[in-house]
Order: sequence, then structure tokens, then C-alpha cells
Amino acid sequence: MGPAELAQARRSWQRGPVRRAQLAEAAAQQFYRLGFYRVSMADVAAAVGVTAPAIYRHFGSKQELLAAAISSGLDTVAEALDRAAGAPLADFMSAMAGVAIARRDLWILLQREQRQLSPVQRQPLEEQFEGIVRPFRALVRRERPDLAAAGDSGLVTTAILAVLASPSVYRAPMPKREQQRVLAAAAQAACHARWDPAGRAEPGHAAGAGLPSPRQAPDRGTEVLDTAIRLFASRGYQAVSMDDIGAGLGIAGPSLYHYYATKSDILVAAFARATGWLAAQRRLTGQPPSLTDLVAAYIDLGVRERMVFAVYVWEAVNLPPEAGRRIRSGLESDVQAWCAALGDLRPRLTGSQRLVLVHAARAVVHDVVRIGHWHDRPDLAAVLRALVMAVLTTPLER
Repeated sequence: MGPAELAQARRSWQRGPVRRAQLAEAAAQQFYRLGFYRVSMADVAAAVGVTAPAIYRHFGSKQELLAAAISSGLDTVAEALDRAAGAPLADFMSAMAGVAIARRDLWILLQREQRQLSPVQRQPLEEQFEGIVRPFRALVRRERPDLAAAGDSGLVTTAILAVLASPSVYRAPMPKREQQRVLAAAAQAACHARWDPAGRAEPGHAAGAGLPSPRQAPDRGTEVLDTAIRLFASRGYQAVSMDDIGAGLGIAGPSLYHYYATKSDILVAAFARATGWLAAQRRLTGQPPSLTDLVAAYIDLGVRERMVFAVYVWEAVNLPPEAGRRIRSGLESDVQAWCAALGDLRPRLTGSQRLVLVHAARAVVHDVVRIGHWHDRPDLAAVLRALVMAVLTTPLER
């Protein structure tokens, strides 16, 4: 092979990996925004400017493309971890906050879309993710030698990762460098959160004290809803039929239509029940609720309805458009109530800073209750309150 042919071969070889990386990045953004089932291989190919058949020279299936999209994000985080190895806590968290903002799609892909992969495809990604979590665990053990109880260091690690991943669900109207600073400080605050080892609640602020249950009195419609949520959580929304829900209740599938006309109606009802309950708590006293009361109500809901929280993360993308807007509007109202209450407590914070802290704090609740390793802890609500309030009171003065 002559010099010209060798140069051409090298150019062709370079285009292969570059094009593959472009396709993986384009797929990551589309899967993040629309969900795995709403994105076709042709959509990804068009985003990069190639034909649909051309994409199959790089990826044999949409699942293979999804695996590459997730892997590329994990590689980016791993590279940042390598650069931050041995750095002081503040510098480490700053580096991790920067990469979390740059790859805000990654956490959604890991939480929501990785389930679409086969066990063989998931295994290397799970190993990659474990390699990312390991330095965080080591950091927590180094910074928090006082965490003697079994599971405490893992819980704090989960809280830190939740804070850093929180930009995946919102856009902050602030410069990225400032968001990085606030997010890094919040992750440090989560790392150093303290709680009463006995799990005692602060007087007057026990999670759920005086709050009515989000569930109505048991009836057949409620049983249908709860059974469906359990099945959606264990199998995924797409894999569950109305007949499956009926079988879970011991009734014929068609009987469900007396309660819900479609499967999507069940999904909507589950989320509407939760957002409606939160709205009711905000109206209890007739006055704007305090931050402590808002936090207590949200933790109470999360601890008791952890499957609903999990299903929302995984399946909200499957909501019908109009219902999805209503549910998101209900959640946004709760977020804004938190921001307003935080502003009363910390008037020197900007609106954007409050928004970053509120989303970071709520993400701690989401991930701790959703993952479920700690749901049997009798002190879980007290620990969550300590973690959430540590994030919300993050010192941001320069």
C-alpha cells in the first residue's frame, strides 16, 4: 500500500469512530427528550445527516445504539473522575458538577432507558457505572468516618449523586459556571449532612404529622390503580396490558373499563393523585406553607408512595400530551412553593440559586425512595429531612 492509499485508509478509519460517536451523542439527546420508543433509527440518522441504512453500518439495532449512547456518557464522567482523582472535596465536587451539567442526559438514560437493554447489553454498562460510583463511596468514607451505621455511607453517596444528577430534569436560567458552583456546594452539603442516630424527629416537624393519607378509602378503583402501579414498576409500562392488571386483581381485564377507559388513564390517575395530594397540603392552613412543612409533606409522600415516584421517573414520557402538561404543571407549582418558602428563609439567594437548590433537594428524596435499599429503615424520614435541609441551607456566600 502506497502513501496515498495509507493516508486514505487512515482517514476512513478515523471517520468510523468519529461518526459512531456522533451517532451515539445524537441518539443520547433524542432518547433523553423523547424516550426510547418514540425515537427511530431514521430519526437519529437524520440528526447526523446520514441515511437510515447507513446507521446500520455502525449499530446493528436501536438497543445497541442506546447502549453506545449511555456508554459514551459514562466514559465522559469516568474521564472527569480520572482528572479529579485525589483532589480536595471542593475541587472534586466542582469537577463532577461540571460534567453533570454537560451530560445532563446521562442520568435520565440510566434511570429510564437502560431497562430497554438485554441483560447482556446492560452488564458492561452496570460495570462502568459501578466504576464511577466507587470513587464517590471512597470519598464519603474519607470525609465521613462518623457514619458507623450499616448503609449510612451508601445512603449519603446516593444523595450526593442525586444532587449532581438533578440538572437532568430542569434548565436553570443562569450561567453554567454559576450553576456548577451552586451544584458543587450542594453536593458538599449533602456529604456533610448530620442527623440524630436515634432517628428522632424535630419537635412539631415529624414527617406526615397531621397530614391525611394521599390514598382514599380502599375501593375497587383504588385497588386497580395500586395494582397497575406495582406492575408498571416491576415490568415497565409498555410490557403491562389491561389483562395483566386484571389478572393481578383476580378479575377479567374488560372489567377494568368500569374504572379506567385506557391504560394511559391509569398512569395519569396515579400521578394526578400524588400531585393533587401535594396541592391539598399547601392549602391546609390557608397561608403559604413553610419550607419545613413542604419538605415534610414531600418526604411523607415519597416514603409511602415510592413506587409512584419510581414509575414517574420511568414512565412520565408515556403520558398523553395534555395530561402530561397538567401533571408537570402540578409538580411545577410544588417546586415554586418550595422556591418561595426558601426565599422567605434565605432572601439573599437569587431566584436561580433557589431553583437549583430546590431541584437538588427534591432529587435526594426521589433517588433514595426510588432505589429502595433503605425503605425499611425506621429513621428514613428523619434522615431524608436532614439531607434535604442540608442541601437547601447550602452556604453560597462567596
